[in-house]
Amino acid sequence: MNLPADPLAFLRPLVQGYGGFDQADRARRGAELLARLPRPPVALTPHRVVHRQNKLQLRYYAPSSAQATGRPVVVVPSMINKAWICDLEPDRSLVGALAAAGHPTYLVDWGEPGPEDANQDVGTVLLDLLHRSIDRACRHAGAAQAVLLGYCQGGTLAAMYSALRPQRVAGLIALNAPVDFEKGGRFRSFVQHLDVETAFDADRLVGTELMAQAFKMLDPMGNIGRLTAIEAASHTPATLSRVLIRERWLEENVPMPGAFAQEFIRNAYQDNRLLAGTWEVRGERVDLRRIAVPLMVLACRRDFIAPPEACLPLAQATSSPAVHEELLETGHIGVVVGSYGPKVFYPLLDRWIRNHS
Repeated sequence: MNLPADPLAFLRPLVQGYGGFDQADRARRGAELLARLPRPPVALTPHRVVHRQNKLQLRYYAPSSAQATGRPVVVVPSMINKAWICDLEPDRSLVGALAAAGHPTYLVDWGEPGPEDANQDVGTVLLDLLHRSIDRACRHAGAAQAVLLGYCQGGTLAAMYSALRPQRVAGLIALNAPVDFEKGGRFRSFVQHLDVETAFDADRLVGTELMAQAFKMLDPMGNIGRLTAIEAASHTPATLSRVLIRERWLEENVPMPGAFAQEFIRNAYQDNRLLAGTWEVRGERVDLRRIAVPLMVLACRRDFIAPPEACLPLAQATSSPAVHEELLETGHIGVVVGSYGPKVFYPLLDRWIRNHS
Protein backbone atom coordinates (compact mmCIF):
# COMPACT_ATOMS: atom_id res chain seq x y z
CA MET A 1 0.00 0.00 0.00
CA ASN A 2 1.49 3.35 -1.08
CA LEU A 3 0.84 6.07 1.47
CA PRO A 4 1.41 9.76 0.67
CA ALA A 5 4.82 11.06 1.67
CA ASP A 6 3.14 13.57 3.97
CA PRO A 7 -0.24 12.15 5.10
CA LEU A 8 -0.95 15.39 7.01
CA ALA A 9 -0.45 17.63 3.98
CA PHE A 10 -4.18 18.19 3.57
CA LEU A 11 -4.28 19.82 7.03
CA ARG A 12 -1.34 22.18 6.74
CA PRO A 13 -2.87 24.87 4.52
CA LEU A 14 -6.12 24.74 6.48
CA VAL A 15 -4.89 25.10 10.02
CA GLN A 16 -2.57 27.81 11.34
CA GLY A 17 -3.52 27.45 15.01
CA TYR A 18 -5.70 29.56 17.21
CA GLY A 19 -5.14 31.11 20.61
CA GLY A 20 -6.46 33.59 23.13
CA PHE A 21 -9.99 32.20 23.36
CA ASP A 22 -11.91 31.63 26.53
CA GLN A 23 -13.69 28.30 26.98
CA ALA A 24 -16.84 29.26 25.07
CA ASP A 25 -14.86 30.74 22.19
CA ARG A 26 -12.61 27.71 22.07
CA ALA A 27 -15.60 25.39 21.90
CA ARG A 28 -17.14 27.52 19.15
CA ARG A 29 -13.91 27.52 17.18
CA GLY A 30 -13.58 23.77 17.69
CA ALA A 31 -17.08 23.31 16.29
CA GLU A 32 -16.16 25.40 13.25
CA LEU A 33 -13.04 23.32 12.64
CA LEU A 34 -14.98 20.09 13.07
CA ALA A 35 -17.56 21.24 10.52
CA ARG A 36 -15.17 22.23 7.77
CA LEU A 37 -12.03 20.10 8.04
CA PRO A 38 -11.83 16.84 6.04
CA ARG A 39 -11.50 13.60 7.94
CA PRO A 40 -8.22 11.68 7.61
CA PRO A 41 -8.12 8.16 6.11
CA VAL A 42 -8.50 5.15 8.39
CA ALA A 43 -8.08 1.34 8.27
CA LEU A 44 -4.72 1.52 6.46
CA THR A 45 -3.20 -1.75 7.75
CA PRO A 46 -2.85 -4.19 4.80
CA HIS A 47 -5.40 -7.00 4.94
CA ARG A 48 -7.51 -9.37 2.87
CA VAL A 49 -11.20 -10.16 3.17
CA VAL A 50 -11.42 -13.94 3.59
CA HIS A 51 -15.12 -14.31 4.32
CA ARG A 52 -18.32 -12.46 3.52
CA GLN A 53 -21.82 -13.06 4.78
CA ASN A 54 -24.54 -10.54 4.08
CA LYS A 55 -23.04 -7.21 5.22
CA LEU A 56 -20.32 -8.84 7.37
CA GLN A 57 -16.71 -9.09 6.26
CA LEU A 58 -13.93 -11.02 7.98
CA ARG A 59 -10.65 -9.17 7.51
CA TYR A 60 -7.37 -11.08 7.74
CA TYR A 61 -4.12 -9.45 8.86
CA ALA A 62 -1.15 -11.68 8.08
CA PRO A 63 1.30 -12.20 10.95
CA SER A 64 4.93 -11.24 10.90
CA SER A 65 6.68 -14.37 9.62
CA ALA A 66 9.59 -13.80 12.01
CA GLN A 67 7.37 -14.22 15.09
CA ALA A 68 4.39 -16.23 13.79
CA THR A 69 2.52 -18.14 16.48
CA GLY A 70 -0.12 -20.05 14.49
CA ARG A 71 -3.17 -19.67 16.73
CA PRO A 72 -5.75 -17.34 15.14
CA VAL A 73 -6.98 -14.34 17.09
CA VAL A 74 -10.50 -13.22 16.19
CA VAL A 75 -11.25 -9.63 17.20
CA VAL A 76 -14.96 -8.99 17.87
CA PRO A 77 -15.88 -5.29 18.13
CA SER A 78 -19.22 -3.75 19.02
CA MET A 79 -21.99 -3.86 16.42
CA ILE A 80 -23.01 -0.23 16.87
CA ASN A 81 -19.78 1.43 15.71
CA LYS A 82 -17.44 0.98 12.78
CA ALA A 83 -15.01 -1.90 13.23
CA TRP A 84 -12.04 0.23 12.23
CA ILE A 85 -11.77 1.45 15.81
CA CYS A 86 -9.39 -1.53 15.89
CA ASP A 87 -7.35 -0.09 12.99
CA LEU A 88 -7.58 3.65 13.51
CA GLU A 89 -4.02 4.72 12.69
CA PRO A 90 -0.94 2.81 11.50
CA ASP A 91 0.92 3.39 14.78
CA ARG A 92 -2.15 2.83 16.96
CA SER A 93 -3.79 -0.18 15.37
CA LEU A 94 -4.89 -3.08 17.54
CA VAL A 95 -5.07 -5.52 14.63
CA GLY A 96 -1.83 -4.20 13.16
CA ALA A 97 -0.02 -4.65 16.47
CA LEU A 98 -1.30 -8.21 16.92
CA ALA A 99 -0.24 -9.17 13.39
CA ALA A 100 3.16 -7.52 13.82
CA ALA A 101 3.63 -9.55 17.01
CA GLY A 102 3.13 -12.74 14.98
CA HIS A 103 -0.53 -13.57 15.55
CA PRO A 104 -2.79 -14.47 12.59
CA THR A 105 -5.42 -11.79 13.21
CA TYR A 106 -8.99 -11.66 12.00
CA LEU A 107 -11.34 -8.71 12.48
CA VAL A 108 -15.11 -9.20 12.40
CA ASP A 109 -16.44 -6.19 10.51
CA TRP A 110 -20.18 -6.40 11.06
CA GLY A 111 -20.84 -3.94 8.24
CA GLU A 112 -23.86 -1.70 8.07
CA PRO A 113 -27.25 -3.47 8.20
CA GLY A 114 -30.00 -2.47 5.79
CA PRO A 115 -33.77 -2.43 6.32
CA GLU A 116 -33.90 -6.08 5.24
CA ASP A 117 -31.76 -7.00 8.29
CA ALA A 118 -34.01 -5.38 10.91
CA ASN A 119 -35.32 -8.72 12.19
CA GLN A 120 -31.87 -10.10 13.02
CA ASP A 121 -31.88 -11.16 16.67
CA VAL A 122 -29.15 -12.20 19.09
CA GLY A 123 -29.38 -15.77 17.82
CA THR A 124 -28.66 -14.64 14.27
CA VAL A 125 -25.70 -12.59 15.42
CA LEU A 126 -24.14 -15.29 17.62
CA LEU A 127 -25.01 -18.61 16.03
CA ASP A 128 -25.01 -17.57 12.40
CA LEU A 129 -22.85 -14.51 11.68
CA LEU A 130 -20.25 -14.81 14.45
CA HIS A 131 -20.14 -18.62 14.38
CA ARG A 132 -19.42 -18.73 10.66
CA SER A 133 -16.76 -16.04 10.99
CA ILE A 134 -14.93 -17.94 13.73
CA ASP A 135 -15.26 -21.18 11.77
CA ARG A 136 -13.82 -19.51 8.67
CA ALA A 137 -10.93 -17.99 10.64
CA CYS A 138 -10.06 -21.39 12.10
CA ARG A 139 -10.16 -23.09 8.70
CA HIS A 140 -8.15 -20.30 7.08
CA ALA A 141 -5.49 -20.52 9.80
CA GLY A 142 -5.51 -24.33 9.82
CA ALA A 143 -6.46 -24.44 13.49
CA ALA A 144 -9.21 -26.17 15.42
CA GLN A 145 -9.83 -23.26 17.77
CA ALA A 146 -9.38 -19.51 17.98
CA VAL A 147 -8.62 -16.99 20.69
CA LEU A 148 -11.48 -14.49 20.89
CA LEU A 149 -10.78 -10.86 21.75
CA GLY A 150 -14.07 -9.04 22.34
CA TYR A 151 -14.28 -5.30 22.87
CA CYS A 152 -17.23 -3.56 24.61
CA GLN A 153 -20.52 -5.06 23.38
CA GLY A 154 -18.38 -7.31 21.19
CA GLY A 155 -16.81 -8.69 24.37
CA THR A 156 -20.21 -9.51 25.79
CA LEU A 157 -21.10 -11.28 22.55
CA ALA A 158 -17.76 -13.13 22.54
CA ALA A 159 -18.39 -14.34 26.10
CA MET A 160 -21.89 -15.51 25.17
CA TYR A 161 -20.55 -17.32 22.11
CA SER A 162 -17.82 -18.97 24.22
CA ALA A 163 -20.53 -20.32 26.53
CA LEU A 164 -22.69 -21.57 23.66
CA ARG A 165 -19.95 -23.02 21.41
CA PRO A 166 -16.96 -23.65 23.70
CA GLN A 167 -15.46 -26.24 21.36
CA ARG A 168 -14.36 -23.51 18.96
CA VAL A 169 -12.66 -21.30 21.59
CA ALA A 170 -9.08 -21.68 22.81
CA GLY A 171 -9.06 -18.58 24.97
CA LEU A 172 -11.18 -15.52 25.70
CA ILE A 173 -10.11 -11.92 26.22
CA ALA A 174 -12.95 -9.65 27.35
CA LEU A 175 -12.10 -5.95 27.15
CA ASN A 176 -14.58 -3.50 28.69
CA ALA A 177 -17.26 -6.16 28.25
CA PRO A 178 -20.28 -5.76 30.57
CA VAL A 179 -21.80 -8.89 32.10
CA ASP A 180 -23.37 -7.51 35.30
CA PHE A 181 -25.78 -5.05 33.76
CA GLU A 182 -27.28 -3.94 37.08
CA LYS A 183 -24.02 -2.03 37.38
CA GLY A 184 -24.12 -0.83 33.79
CA GLY A 185 -23.73 2.82 34.72
CA ARG A 186 -25.23 5.69 32.77
CA PHE A 187 -26.48 3.61 29.88
CA ARG A 188 -28.47 1.35 32.19
CA SER A 189 -30.01 4.41 33.84
CA PHE A 190 -30.99 5.59 30.38
CA VAL A 191 -32.74 2.36 29.28
CA GLN A 192 -33.73 0.44 32.41
CA HIS A 193 -37.35 1.66 32.38
CA LEU A 194 -37.66 1.91 28.60
CA ASP A 195 -40.55 0.07 26.93
CA VAL A 196 -38.37 -1.58 24.30
CA GLU A 197 -41.29 -2.93 22.27
CA THR A 198 -42.63 0.59 21.88
CA ALA A 199 -39.26 2.30 21.48
CA PHE A 200 -37.88 -0.13 18.90
CA ASP A 201 -39.79 -1.74 16.06
CA ALA A 202 -38.54 -5.30 15.53
CA ASP A 203 -39.12 -4.88 11.80
CA ARG A 204 -37.12 -1.67 11.49
CA LEU A 205 -33.60 -0.48 12.15
CA VAL A 206 -32.71 1.67 15.14
CA GLY A 207 -31.45 4.75 13.28
CA THR A 208 -28.04 6.30 13.74
CA GLU A 209 -29.56 9.66 14.67
CA LEU A 210 -31.26 8.20 17.73
CA MET A 211 -28.16 6.30 18.80
CA ALA A 212 -25.87 9.31 18.35
CA GLN A 213 -28.13 11.52 20.45
CA ALA A 214 -28.39 8.84 23.15
CA PHE A 215 -24.62 8.64 23.51
CA LYS A 216 -24.31 12.43 23.62
CA MET A 217 -26.83 12.49 26.47
CA LEU A 218 -24.66 10.04 28.42
CA ASP A 219 -21.88 12.64 28.60
CA PRO A 220 -23.25 16.10 27.75
CA MET A 221 -20.31 18.04 29.20
CA GLY A 222 -17.91 15.72 27.45
CA ASN A 223 -19.13 17.07 24.14
CA ILE A 224 -17.91 20.55 25.11
CA GLY A 225 -14.59 19.03 26.07
CA ARG A 226 -14.31 17.37 22.66
CA LEU A 227 -14.76 20.72 20.91
CA THR A 228 -12.20 22.53 23.03
CA ALA A 229 -9.80 19.62 22.46
CA ILE A 230 -10.15 20.11 18.71
CA GLU A 231 -9.32 23.80 19.06
CA ALA A 232 -6.34 23.02 21.28
CA ALA A 233 -5.09 20.41 18.79
CA SER A 234 -5.37 22.83 15.87
CA HIS A 235 -1.91 24.24 16.62
CA THR A 236 -0.24 20.95 15.64
CA PRO A 237 -1.32 19.16 12.45
CA ALA A 238 -0.26 15.71 13.70
CA THR A 239 -2.26 16.09 16.89
CA LEU A 240 -5.23 17.49 15.03
CA SER A 241 -5.17 14.52 12.66
CA ARG A 242 -5.45 12.13 15.60
CA VAL A 243 -8.34 14.07 17.07
CA LEU A 244 -10.20 14.20 13.77
CA ILE A 245 -9.74 10.47 13.23
CA ARG A 246 -11.41 9.79 16.58
CA GLU A 247 -14.18 12.23 15.72
CA ARG A 248 -14.74 10.40 12.46
CA TRP A 249 -15.25 7.14 14.36
CA LEU A 250 -17.60 8.82 16.83
CA GLU A 251 -19.60 10.36 13.97
CA GLU A 252 -20.01 7.24 11.85
CA ASN A 253 -22.53 5.31 13.89
CA VAL A 254 -24.06 2.12 12.57
CA PRO A 255 -27.81 1.37 12.73
CA MET A 256 -28.88 -1.59 14.82
CA PRO A 257 -31.47 -4.23 13.93
CA GLY A 258 -34.62 -3.52 15.92
CA ALA A 259 -35.08 -7.16 16.94
CA PHE A 260 -31.52 -7.29 18.31
CA ALA A 261 -31.98 -3.99 20.18
CA GLN A 262 -35.19 -5.21 21.82
CA GLU A 263 -33.69 -8.50 22.95
CA PHE A 264 -30.32 -7.19 24.06
CA ILE A 265 -31.58 -4.22 26.06
CA ARG A 266 -34.38 -6.21 27.70
CA ASN A 267 -32.34 -9.30 28.61
CA ALA A 268 -29.13 -7.49 29.50
CA TYR A 269 -29.72 -3.99 30.85
CA GLN A 270 -33.26 -4.49 32.18
CA ASP A 271 -33.37 -8.10 33.40
CA ASN A 272 -29.63 -8.84 33.91
CA ARG A 273 -30.13 -12.35 32.59
CA LEU A 274 -26.57 -13.04 31.45
CA LEU A 275 -24.96 -13.14 34.88
CA ALA A 276 -28.05 -14.92 36.29
CA GLY A 277 -27.75 -17.64 33.65
CA THR A 278 -31.35 -17.24 32.45
CA TRP A 279 -30.72 -15.80 28.97
CA GLU A 280 -31.78 -18.27 26.27
CA VAL A 281 -30.66 -17.99 22.66
CA ARG A 282 -32.68 -20.15 20.27
CA GLY A 283 -33.67 -22.36 23.16
CA GLU A 284 -30.11 -22.73 24.51
CA ARG A 285 -29.32 -21.31 27.92
CA VAL A 286 -26.24 -19.10 28.02
CA ASP A 287 -24.30 -20.53 30.97
CA LEU A 288 -21.06 -18.65 31.54
CA ARG A 289 -19.79 -21.57 33.62
CA ARG A 290 -19.32 -23.46 30.36
CA ILE A 291 -16.35 -21.20 29.67
CA ALA A 292 -13.44 -23.34 30.84
CA VAL A 293 -10.62 -21.91 28.72
CA PRO A 294 -7.95 -19.39 29.74
CA LEU A 295 -9.65 -16.07 30.38
CA MET A 296 -8.43 -12.50 30.56
CA VAL A 297 -10.86 -9.90 31.88
CA LEU A 298 -9.86 -6.28 31.38
CA ALA A 299 -11.65 -3.14 32.49
CA CYS A 300 -10.66 0.52 32.43
CA ARG A 301 -10.82 2.71 35.50
CA ARG A 302 -11.96 5.80 33.53
CA ASP A 303 -14.84 4.13 31.69
CA PHE A 304 -18.45 5.27 32.09
CA ILE A 305 -19.69 3.34 29.02
CA ALA A 306 -18.75 -0.06 30.46
CA PRO A 307 -17.90 0.59 34.13
CA PRO A 308 -15.37 -1.77 35.73
CA GLU A 309 -17.94 -3.05 38.21
CA ALA A 310 -20.07 -4.25 35.26
CA CYS A 311 -17.15 -5.98 33.51
CA LEU A 312 -14.95 -7.55 36.18
CA PRO A 313 -17.57 -10.04 37.51
CA LEU A 314 -16.92 -12.21 34.44
CA ALA A 315 -13.70 -13.31 36.14
CA GLN A 316 -15.71 -15.13 38.82
CA ALA A 317 -18.58 -16.29 36.60
CA THR A 318 -16.78 -18.93 34.54
CA SER A 319 -15.11 -22.28 35.19
CA SER A 320 -11.79 -21.15 33.76
CA PRO A 321 -8.78 -22.57 35.61
CA ALA A 322 -6.61 -19.67 34.44
CA VAL A 323 -8.06 -16.20 34.94
CA HIS A 324 -6.15 -12.95 34.55
CA GLU A 325 -8.08 -9.93 35.82
CA GLU A 326 -6.76 -6.40 35.48
CA LEU A 327 -7.99 -2.84 35.90
CA LEU A 328 -6.25 -0.59 33.39
CA GLU A 329 -5.43 3.05 34.10
CA THR A 330 -7.10 4.49 31.01
CA GLY A 331 -10.49 4.99 29.37
CA HIS A 332 -12.92 3.07 27.20
CA ILE A 333 -11.58 4.29 23.84
CA GLY A 334 -8.07 5.36 24.84
CA VAL A 335 -7.11 1.80 25.75
CA VAL A 336 -7.31 0.84 22.09
CA VAL A 337 -6.40 4.02 20.19
CA GLY A 338 -4.51 6.21 22.65
CA SER A 339 -0.81 6.13 23.47
CA TYR A 340 -1.69 3.59 26.17
CA GLY A 341 -2.29 1.02 23.42
CA PRO A 342 1.21 0.59 22.00
CA LYS A 343 2.88 1.35 25.34
CA VAL A 344 0.91 -1.00 27.61
CA PHE A 345 -2.15 -2.69 26.14
CA TYR A 346 -0.82 -4.25 22.94
CA PRO A 347 2.24 -5.82 24.67
CA LEU A 348 -0.04 -7.10 27.44
CA LEU A 349 -2.21 -8.88 24.88
CA ASP A 350 0.79 -10.36 23.08
CA ARG A 351 2.25 -11.82 26.28
CA TRP A 352 -1.04 -13.30 27.40
CA ILE A 353 -1.87 -14.89 24.04
CA ARG A 354 1.61 -16.44 23.79
CA ASN A 355 1.33 -17.86 27.31
CA HIS A 356 -2.22 -19.19 27.06
CA SER A 357 -2.85 -20.40 23.53
